[in-house]
Amino acid sequence: MKLFLNTLSFFFILFLFENTAYSLSNHQIKEICQKKSKRSTCIKNLKLKKLNLLQGNKIEIPVIPLKK
Repeated sequence: MKLFLNTLSFFFILFLFENTAYSLSNHQIKEICQKKSKRSTCIKNLKLKKLNLLQGNKIEIPVIPLKK
């Protein structure tokens, strides 16, 4: 019975967490780049990263360290 429950929970978790990535919408990209000084290059770069993400290519995500 315990083996059955472990197997069932494993498959439930496997199907629950799919391997999907959600990219930004065009409206969200425009909102993010609205405050930047070079707005057109910001939009161009984010749309390029969105396209790469949707195609399954790796993208570079900057990591901001936590200030203590």
